[in-house]
Amino acid sequence: MTKDKFYKIVLYLKDLINGTKFEGKTYVVGGAVRDLYMDKEIKDIDIVVELPSGGIEFANWMEENGHTHGNVVTYPTYGTAMFHLKEYPEVEIECVQTRKEQYKDKNSRNPETEYGTLYEDAMRRDLSINSLFLNISTNQIVDCCGGLNDIKNHVIRVTSTPEIVYEEDGLRILRCVRFFSRFHAENKDWHIDENTLKGMRDKVDRLSIITKERIADELNKMLMCDDPVCAMRLLVDIGAMRYVIPELCNLVGLEQNKYHSDDAWGHTLNVLNLVAKRPFYGAAELEVRMAALLHDIGKPHVKSVDDKGRVHFYGHELAGADIVEIILRRLKYSNDFINEVKFLVENHMRTKQWGDTCEHMKDKTLRKLQYQCGYARFFELLTLIDADNKSHAIDHCLPNQVYMINKLTNRMVDDNTDMFDYKLPINGDDVMFIKGIEPGRDVKDCLEYAMKLAYNNPKITKTELLKHIKGYKVKKA
Repeated sequence: MTKDKFYKIVLYLKDLINGTKFEGKTYVVGGAVRDLYMDKEIKDIDIVVELPSGGIEFANWMEENGHTHGNVVTYPTYGTAMFHLKEYPEVEIECVQTRKEQYKDKNSRNPETEYGTLYEDAMRRDLSINSLFLNISTNQIVDCCGGLNDIKNHVIRVTSTPEIVYEEDGLRILRCVRFFSRFHAENKDWHIDENTLKGMRDKVDRLSIITKERIADELNKMLMCDDPVCAMRLLVDIGAMRYVIPELCNLVGLEQNKYHSDDAWGHTLNVLNLVAKRPFYGAAELEVRMAALLHDIGKPHVKSVDDKGRVHFYGHELAGADIVEIILRRLKYSNDFINEVKFLVENHMRTKQWGDTCEHMKDKTLRKLQYQCGYARFFELLTLIDADNKSHAIDHCLPNQVYMINKLTNRMVDDNTDMFDYKLPINGDDVMFIKGIEPGRDVKDCLEYAMKLAYNNPKITKTELLKHIKGYKVKKA
């Protein structure tokens, strides 16, 4: 939301709580205050109330007085509540009491919580820049941990002793990586405080107790920021990658062949960088970025050296697709997500032999790819292929290939010879009737032959296809 809208909401809440026990005790906290101070778009509004059970009491009071849109949802175990404002139904607010935390179980991320002061609430948060409070009644920012000064100096720093912060919750290491990469993309002056960075390295093993779902959630946010390469580099640098995607560590320092000027990890980061910088209009942007990160994950498993000392990675795209499934299932991604990334990785070498200007490509080959991909997936794959092509050594990159593929595809679309939505005009019943055969492998063989004919001429009619099928000799098993 814009700054103007945020202030309207704050003033609205100020008027509501004026003269109540919540006056002067209710604060906007965290990212909203940080982004307000940094003049950035505000995403979420989180509220803390400096009263015992204040979060739930405030939410219930809002509902009882008709200020909420719909019902309040409470979580008594955590002392939190969520609701939508009546005047701004699109805005969801999460509120909680100020609290202090104590981690009694070293192997758990779930602390024991109780009511605490504003300062204690600030100290339980991860980074100083995320521990700012805006008093709704006074419009004053309360800074308990030096967050405002850290913003001015472009410093990422924990609220207290780094060893304690990361010992308590290892996920904070990934959050620190994410915030650093986000702000560093906008301003290269941003840096991580030396002691904070040391604490991340020293306590990186705390990531071992973090659930795979939480790791995946942070990874997604890193990949979708403006500079995901910065995050990936830092994960490797502090030793965290072995807890996120350990297979990627095998790419670091992996010698490649003449087609590359970087090791496998450097090449991977170049591809990811190009994908991230390219305008994207589809729904599967995260899948494409993940595929860019994992597209060469199979190389360490298929590396070979011939008798002339030349390095090869034959079939790495196929091996990589299998490894992608292992990785993403371990991180609890959905089947649809896994299948999409697998397809992209498995097919990212698909056009390599076509030439820079597609001089070695036949129309039927392009139509086959269109048919197998569908419209959206086709251009997602081209995004990955283009980035991969342009990340090869200067003498072996194919800078014009995807441009030519798009040009040829547009021509096919214009004259209705593309195959994005193609449906074969015959089916198995037609084949069995014209050939006088029973269901089985021969029917499948005939339909595959029919598709080959269609790739050559997508306007071929049912009558023409059946004529060809009638004279076709099926392959012997």
